[in-house]
Amino acid sequence: MAVAPASLRWHEQVDIGIAGAGGCGLAAAHAAANGSLKIAVWEKSDAAGGNTALSCGMIGAAGTAQQRAAGIFDAGEDFARDVLRRSGGHSDSALTWRLCETSAALLEWVADRCGIALELVRAVCDPGHTQLRLHAPAARSGRPLVQALLRSLDRRGISLRLTTPVLQLWTDAAGAVVGVQVKRPHKAPRNVRCHKLILATGGFGANPAAVAQHCRAAVGLRYAGHPGSSGEALVWGADVGAATRGLDAYGAHASVAVGSNLLVPWIVITAGALLVNQRGERFADETIGPEAMVPLVLAQPGHVAYEIFDGHISKVVAGADPRFASEVVPRVVRRGDDVDGLAKQFQIDAPALARTVAAYNATVAGSNDVFGRTTFGEALSAPFYGVRVAPALLATRGGLLIDSSARVLRVPGAVVANLYAGGGAAVGLSAPGGEGYLLGSGLLCALGWGKIAGEQAAHEILTAGTAGAPAPPTPSTEVEGGPPGALT
Repeated sequence: MAVAPASLRWHEQVDIGIAGAGGCGLAAAHAAANGSLKIAVWEKSDAAGGNTALSCGMIGAAGTAQQRAAGIFDAGEDFARDVLRRSGGHSDSALTWRLCETSAALLEWVADRCGIALELVRAVCDPGHTQLRLHAPAARSGRPLVQALLRSLDRRGISLRLTTPVLQLWTDAAGAVVGVQVKRPHKAPRNVRCHKLILATGGFGANPAAVAQHCRAAVGLRYAGHPGSSGEALVWGADVGAATRGLDAYGAHASVAVGSNLLVPWIVITAGALLVNQRGERFADETIGPEAMVPLVLAQPGHVAYEIFDGHISKVVAGADPRFASEVVPRVVRRGDDVDGLAKQFQIDAPALARTVAAYNATVAGSNDVFGRTTFGEALSAPFYGVRVAPALLATRGGLLIDSSARVLRVPGAVVANLYAGGGAAVGLSAPGGEGYLLGSGLLCALGWGKIAGEQAAHEILTAGTAGAPAPPTPSTEVEGGPPGALT
């Protein structure tokens, strides 16, 4: 435990410090801001956004105005039951119910606080949801969410400091968090006293050693998430004796474009695309899902597969997912006037691919599918399109143990004073391994716990009357603190 020595010099004081400027950290800052609190957000990267900016922007929520307008009457308790069913009961029930029951209010808050419209997504539906309850910006990207959260930071008195990593936490002798050490570019480390600290640093997917230690089933998968998710929260949590949960849970996707980190939306498959290997052969029922397909793609030659579709599917997907048309198609999709032409571009066995497409079209027309696929689009026709894909790790889903107020715990019921966590830094709503995740839960955890943590931290400060209270007098001896924490 990094106990602050009596001689430690505090260079600055804030009411609430937030480590990480992704969706969780930015939401926490907005939720805490009330005009009287001094709030600082420290981000080690040179841009805000984290995994939220890389996401498809889809948030699961139940009982929303968007659902009611569509004639869908849903409730948070139904959402919670779906999450618990998908996770096989592994998702903490109290945390699950808290997030799901407040999800509609979260969406209203995001819209009111940030001035961004969220639509009910009709074209994409995880079958684990018993209702349509995914909501996203029109662009189907998390970037507009981040941009909206960033726009009003200054107006709310929130200081965002980029390229400023938190190096370590400081505690008092009783183990309560009292501050942090941060590092500005080309400057010596600075010690910042804060009444409350919120950890919003993401998971540990970018740290191969941590993945190997906690998510052995994900070892060997390339990482396609934000490079800043390197697991500092686990190091700091260990320093203060925090408990962890679900560290073996992770999210992987079978359809990430080779040569980039672009996620090819799964709606390409559900709209009627097929997956083939280098030999031009199908190898599974493609519709079993992006997580379930991961080991099957890894078992193919070169550990890659090819999504084959046509112009009709391309138009359908572009209409449902603008990012597909603006980013995926121009960067990674190839076109062939016929099957032969497309096969040559990928060096796929052309006669075999032609036989595969013909057999697939016969199945669409009514034949039984040898792999048991039961949902199809229309028969594929020229021109044909394809993209080379491979599985990738998107995020880890375990982290620090928290309570329903986002307070970090040493063991259930034992709070680490002044410390909160959310998003990838905290335990998620998932099951061990690479399955058990319900689409839309990731951003719900990020924004939901961010909002809850910010509100709780601000409430505790204002109730105690410690806002703006001065730091203890600084002795003449200055101590800059120890070296930055590192994940081994």
